[in-house]
Amino acid sequence: MEPAAGLFLVAAPELGDSNFMRSVVYLLEHHAGGSLGVIVNRPLITPLCELWEEVPSPLAGFAAAAEGGPVERHHGLLLHGVTDLPGSQSMGPGLALGGDLERIAVRWSAGPDQQGPRLFLGHSGWGPGQLAVEIAQGGWILRPGHIEALLATSPDPHLWERLVAGGGLPIPSLN
Repeated sequence: MEPAAGLFLVAAPELGDSNFMRSVVYLLEHHAGGSLGVIVNRPLITPLCELWEEVPSPLAGFAAAAEGGPVERHHGLLLHGVTDLPGSQSMGPGLALGGDLERIAVRWSAGPDQQGPRLFLGHSGWGPGQLAVEIAQGGWILRPGHIEALLATSPDPHLWERLVAGGGLPIPSLN
């Protein structure tokens, strides 16, 4: 299996980098210019209103954020599964980034659901060829990605272990 958008990068048990130990990264982009992803299994218990100044009020009290990675930790990526939301940017089949704040407030007036949203603080990035080298050195295991696990506000606490072992994923909890 070759790296591609939509796959999970699972930190190998031997990976010693503290930024990625026991992490599961969802690859958002992978091309000749580099790779971009977010760590899915490091949820934050902080309400969105404490992390995002312009959070739409229906989402303010929800803990729907995660530590996305060591790059630009002060910058958030709002990912969700509503690909036709005005102002959003497609990130591949069934996945979008951002969107019009008023439309976000209307869409998630009852709070997060199976389509998100989930705010990732920071991201994980690799320069040209860097990820291929790390995979070849045994630092990462590639597994099929699941948008449901990416958008789950309470990801399976055993996600990393399951993916390292090559097992399937349980249905994620939304809250």
